[in-house]
Amino acid sequence: MKTKTVFLLSILTGILNFGTLKGQEVSKLMLVKSYFNELDSLCTLDNGDLWGLNLFGATMVIFQESRLIIANEPDNDGELTPKNGLYIGKLADNINIANTSFEWNGKSWTMVNWDALSENDKYSRDKLLIHESWHRNQKKIGIKPVMTENTHLDQLQGGLLLKLEFLALANALNAKQTDVAKKHLTNGLTIRTYRQLLFPGNNENIFELHEGMAEYTGFKLCGIDKKLLPKIVATQLGLSMDKEGLANSFPYLTGPAYGLLFDELKNNWLNDVKKGKSLPEIGSQVIDNKISSDTILLKNEVAKIIDQYGADSFVKRETEKFEYQKQLIIEYKRKFLEKDVLIIKNNNLQMSFNPQEKLTSIGEGVVYKTMRLTGEWGIAEVKNGILRSNDWQFFILPAPNSKKAGEIREVDYNLFLNDDWSVTMIKEGKYTIKKN
Repeated sequence: MKTKTVFLLSILTGILNFGTLKGQEVSKLMLVKSYFNELDSLCTLDNGDLWGLNLFGATMVIFQESRLIIANEPDNDGELTPKNGLYIGKLADNINIANTSFEWNGKSWTMVNWDALSENDKYSRDKLLIHESWHRNQKKIGIKPVMTENTHLDQLQGGLLLKLEFLALANALNAKQTDVAKKHLTNGLTIRTYRQLLFPGNNENIFELHEGMAEYTGFKLCGIDKKLLPKIVATQLGLSMDKEGLANSFPYLTGPAYGLLFDELKNNWLNDVKKGKSLPEIGSQVIDNKISSDTILLKNEVAKIIDQYGADSFVKRETEKFEYQKQLIIEYKRKFLEKDVLIIKNNNLQMSFNPQEKLTSIGEGVVYKTMRLTGEWGIAEVKNGILRSNDWQFFILPAPNSKKAGEIREVDYNLFLNDDWSVTMIKEGKYTIKKN
């Protein structure tokens, strides 16, 4: 078997002429091709039944270290080289690697990081590929791409109320009778209404359509037995009760949960989504009950729901856990507002980050723990905190020790400045990146 594998790799190397590829990457080429075929088959099987269009299209898998592109289609600029049914190239350093959709060389592409694709779990792999394929098509469907504005969900009260909503949705998905499912759904919508009234600056509903419908679609089309989906999503909701980083990731849970419930409780509900209705609006139609907007009344209702689910100990545990958050905010304020800082103006910067990481609001802005930031000046790879201003105009890092062009390595980040760019003082304690 080993001889056969070596012989196969030798043939592949000869056919594809990948002089610069690592042996491991050559061995993965046909595997990636099989993944593209899986995606094509699943999208063809659906053939637009769910959203009115076939989701299959231009897709690329990226290898993190080498930035190797393996694509299923050519680009319009001829940068990719056709090899044995695949299209090969290298992703420029100024483009961040992420699971996403983006415009590149005259086409809309689905991009997936090779490291995010499970070799052993077909359903997880196909769900991710379908999720990102949906994002490539979402403008055609009529759903606007947005960034989260929900940092309250990584704070005590907002996060607690979100997890109580998870609890209600999990109970609804596990319910065996329609009236029981609707009762738990009503609980979930009550909790959400109360939370959104307490934090009126949120965009939960819009962001939920953006990410939640992508994840719902991934679950629906990845090949998992439809009868198992409610239990799988309910289990995920339960496992997320102790998680953080929900400001970016909550739609991955609530989107499939509401979607699967509506599949059972309301015909053609996706048409309402395409017409601009939010999931809570559709939910109100399902339960045929308008939720009150009286916060005092809702607070009492939420207290009853907590008692109904026996969640008092959970509420106490979450409250104690968030004492640590207070200390973290103090440390971040000292780091970004009281010490010397590097201020990077957001001139069409590209950013990628881990959506599972917790966002921390410190009033003046939001702190991301890790991020890759690229601009005409170069690249910043952040390992331990970067502040993004509330108006998205600036990113702030601790000031670097070195101010010269080239590679600057700091404890919290690495900065790679292009030629003719350097760190320049604006005034005492304030620096920026400018062209020489």
